[in-house]
Amino acid sequence: MRFLLGVSLFALAACSAQAPAPEQTAEPATPSELNASQAETAAPDLWLTGVDLPAYLDCAREQGVTLLQAHRTGDRPGAAENSIGAMQASLDEGALFMEMDVAKTADGVLILMHDDTVDRTTNGSGPVNELTYAEISELQLVDVDGQVLDEGVPTFAEALTFLTGRGFAQVDLKDTSFEEISDALVAANAVDRSVVITYSIEDAITLSGLAPDVALSVGARDADDLERLNEGGVDFTLTTVWLGVGTGNPDWDAELAALGLETSFGDFGGERNGTVDYQLLSENGAEVISVDDVPAAAAALDAYEASRALLEACPAAQG
Repeated sequence: MRFLLGVSLFALAACSAQAPAPEQTAEPATPSELNASQAETAAPDLWLTGVDLPAYLDCAREQGVTLLQAHRTGDRPGAAENSIGAMQASLDEGALFMEMDVAKTADGVLILMHDDTVDRTTNGSGPVNELTYAEISELQLVDVDGQVLDEGVPTFAEALTFLTGRGFAQVDLKDTSFEEISDALVAANAVDRSVVITYSIEDAITLSGLAPDVALSVGARDADDLERLNEGGVDFTLTTVWLGVGTGNPDWDAELAALGLETSFGDFGGERNGTVDYQLLSENGAEVISVDDVPAAAAALDAYEASRALLEACPAAQG
């Protein structure tokens, strides 16, 4: 789609994503074996194999369907954040996008970890960037209730492999670089099924120049921000606009939709205090809402059936 904004001509369409995977050490660790076992506990549902993500998001915008993103992969009792187990549970409930935090060990292996230390989410302790992958491989994940689980810390590569045909990676960088993430996405053949989060217009321009085929999410508050992104060479067909935390911005969302741009946001505060209205978030226009409580959001929006029905009704997105 092309549109005139001021004196600028933009090419727009849908949003596609990608995220990289790190190298692993030579010796396989028990947690990796546990992660592989976790991924095989149920027959894989590979219904997203070959799906064109930009076209799929276009259809979501055109048909008013809201998709779910599991924040930190959708942790809950029995499934830790940033884990394969939480991903499986969230996918089973209907979330398609798995938001994951990617950090780097002392020896350069990309793993899923939100905090600077492993203290909160594992049975170990110490700074992530001072521990080797072999050391982290000996740890087990801990859920929100403090229960030690039979699952280890996954590498980024393991997470991307697990999501193949099952879901999309939404990648949040923690002490890693765009270069490392891009290389990992290419290595995992996951460029066309991942979205990389950027936190500024400048970062979005940098990522787009470094890896032009990688989809990205970026905050854009007004037409001036869109103008800066366009002038910086950002491909709008691979861009989703993040509207921030809250209940959305229907007017701005409508303007973006008219330009062919998809949006996302999340009401984490409302989820914490019990006031969240998932139907309202959907009505306010987001194609993707980020949620902590995946079961509740999925039930409210019938996410499992809606996401599949959307693909059936969208020949352009089908693999």
